[in-house]
Amino acid sequence: MAIYTGTEHFYRKEVEIVSDILRARGYKEEWSIITPFKQEIKMYHKIQNKFALLRKQGNNTVVDYSR
Repeated sequence: MAIYTGTEHFYRKEVEIVSDILRARGYKEEWSIITPFKQEIKMYHKIQNKFALLRKQGNNTVVDYSR
């Protein structure tokens, strides 16, 4: 299990838009849960050996990064 240390807030952006931003940074999607009640995407950066967990929080998308 990854320990998440850093957090980044994307204000008024959808989870899919933020995942495209992270793909441009070199992250690949591992799994996703997109339902009307829960939106989460877990991504992995192969070179940096880091995980990113995207989740919806109100109107914003929050990304937690592992170390």
